[in-house]
Amino acid sequence: MQSKICVLQVIPNLDVSGASQGCIDIANFLSEKKYSSYILTSAGDKISEVNNFEDKVFNAPVHSKNPFIIFLNVLKIIKLIKKLNINIVHTRSRAPAWSSYFACVITGTKFVTTFHGTYNFNNPIKKYYNSIMLKTNGTIAISNFINRHIWDHYPKKNNNIKTIVRGIDLDFFNPHECNPNQQEVIIKKFNIDKGAIKILLAGRITAWKGHMLVLQAFAKIKANTKKKIEIIFVGPDDNDKLKNALKKFATENNLAKLIHFVGSRSDLNNFYGLVDFVVSASTDPEAFGRIAVEAQAMGKFVIASNHGGSTETVINGKTGYLFENNNPDDLCNKILDAIDKEKHTSKDTLKACIQHVQKKYSKIKMCEETLNFYNEVLN
Repeated sequence: MQSKICVLQVIPNLDVSGASQGCIDIANFLSEKKYSSYILTSAGDKISEVNNFEDKVFNAPVHSKNPFIIFLNVLKIIKLIKKLNINIVHTRSRAPAWSSYFACVITGTKFVTTFHGTYNFNNPIKKYYNSIMLKTNGTIAISNFINRHIWDHYPKKNNNIKTIVRGIDLDFFNPHECNPNQQEVIIKKFNIDKGAIKILLAGRITAWKGHMLVLQAFAKIKANTKKKIEIIFVGPDDNDKLKNALKKFATENNLAKLIHFVGSRSDLNNFYGLVDFVVSASTDPEAFGRIAVEAQAMGKFVIASNHGGSTETVINGKTGYLFENNNPDDLCNKILDAIDKEKHTSKDTLKACIQHVQKKYSKIKMCEETLNFYNEVLN
């Protein structure tokens, strides 16, 4: 029997991004609740994480910004809408949103988007291109920061904009679910000093994620303490130019043996479990900032840039510190203060971090609120 709600999510790729994880979480939640749920994407290593992906995931070049390809994608989406009896198309990026918009207009299908970032809007053409995310029956903002951004910069829009903050898997990001044996393997493989205070930055090696900023702060930290400290970078590291610049800086400042480049990992919870602090040093505002939330779920004190989504997800002074954006001196001082006050060994801090995330940022809460939004749009 056809479910009332039948959703087709459209996303460029299913990769390591927060948008991809949210897409997968919603798809699996809907399937488990016996609703019909499908995904249209171009590719991605995480496709296999979708339940029954062989029947639920369809492929098309929806990542393309080529106008001709966007037109062909309109036809593809129309075909899927009719074949699968789709009544909501939920799109998570601008290029496929244009295809989805016209397909929904032609078929009379409800159109929903998720506004995942601030996007570049420095000229009228770019701003118009972005505005497709608001030509909808409903738009989801992933944080209050993004909701405010929409209202501040896009005056011509519909009013059905709802903040549904991102949620994480609290079964996976659970300090009691770490694998001690795997953590020992990690320590040996990357030659990590067990006795050192370990600081983690998780995220793709790209300029705005703040890897260089962390190293600049680390050089200052080393000059102001005799404590053993090591830095661990986890995340895709295919930016060879930046990675080499980071290594050069580390070598020139006698930090090379204290920096660990780990690359992509599927067991990020084990890394959170073995480190003492987590840094989110993004120089551009995080639209939401999953890393800070995942770290707190693992009971870890976070030092994050004081802008964007982090100002919502981190309780300054209680579950973390907010430092002045792009200021290595302030980042240095905040890390040293957290170490001096032993925030990494405080049971009160661990409890506060976990309770904060469990209350506000669970995957189930996000999925249930999204399902309710679908119902609102349909009705």
